Amino acid sequence: EARNLMRRGLLFFGLFLISLVIVYMEPIWSYQISPNDGQELPLQSPPPTSLNLESIPTQGIAQWIGQPMKAFTTLYGEAQSVTDSGFGFFRHQFRMDADAFMEVTTIDQRITSIKLLGETPMDIGPFEYQMSLEELTTFTVISPIVSVEYGGETYSLELMEDDINYRPLVAFDNGSYAILFFDHQDKRSGLYSLMYLDTETLLKLAPYVLTEGQPQFFVAEKAADWITIDEQKSETSRYLMQQLRRSYDFPAYSTSLALQRETQALLTDFLINQEDYLSTERLRSFQRIQRQELNQNWVLTNQEVRTLVEELDEEKTFAHFEMPVYDPIFTLLSWYSNPYLVSRLFYDESEAIGVAFSKENMLVLFQEINQPTESSEQP
Repeated sequence: EARNLMRRGLLFFGLFLISLVIVYMEPIWSYQISPNDGQELPLQSPPPTSLNLESIPTQGIAQWIGQPMKAFTTLYGEAQSVTDSGFGFFRHQFRMDADAFMEVTTIDQRITSIKLLGETPMDIGPFEYQMSLEELTTFTVISPIVSVEYGGETYSLELMEDDINYRPLVAFDNGSYAILFFDHQDKRSGLYSLMYLDTETLLKLAPYVLTEGQPQFFVAEKAADWITIDEQKSETSRYLMQQLRRSYDFPAYSTSLALQRETQALLTDFLINQEDYLSTERLRSFQRIQRQELNQNWVLTNQEVRTLVEELDEEKTFAHFEMPVYDPIFTLLSWYSNPYLVSRLFYDESEAIGVAFSKENMLVLFQEINQPTESSEQP
């Protein structure tokens, strides 16, 4: 009996030792032998590199960012129009011909951004119109993470997959940037527009997700002539949309004073009676962006659009509402490189459009028409 007790004691002690070894060694084994042991692990992307470290030499139009507007106009001539944005900067427009457009923005007569559409005579090197993303990567790195310095603070921006494919960002060694707008449609693939801009404009337009730093905002000027400004932005937007329409060989948009008034009335009604169109949660998110608690775009959902246009012919009317829109040209270029909006913008049947603004709020109505008609207005 004593011998059996001794055996049981030794067995218990042995099992106890084995248990201790398993408990204390398990973390080490777990670290060394992963669940994927024996399988090829997926390749991990290398840590993203700040675009500041991957900047390319400044050349072409990028050299003008931060320079006096007077020197620019001395070389390239006066703009056809100079208008107040209502948000602290002025817009200088150069309508070069039916297929080329340039807009320069300034603060205190210094250039903050330059947007180009179409094959203008401006030097856009090292880029080329209709170049592909693959060609772009032969001389620069497209990084999903961008760190910028502004006002003594560091800001980090993150480019999503669509941003990288349609709106990549390039940095120059003079501290300026370029947003490149790519089209991946069969009709005209490649780079079709560019926007050169300074750091402040980049942060305030917020084309990419801000992951570090306090959001920066454009502020509406209370004393601005908003009736005139909104009309000018509407006219410019219709002009650019017609130009883009022509470049794809689609029928020109029909425009009319009646549809324009209808669009403005819808926008006014929505802004006054938001609770009639939005759920409590959506209304709260809209108001947060209105109060500039967040710097991101807000758009109406498909269901909200149907509610907005229910008194019109819903089968033939499509609406797009977006806010905040500080720079209409930038916003429109973003739409045409947006894979989610492109099906509407590339609709190849005849349509009429109305474009309305109320400060940073923008509404566009698209209405199908049975037969192409002569445009009653040539914006």
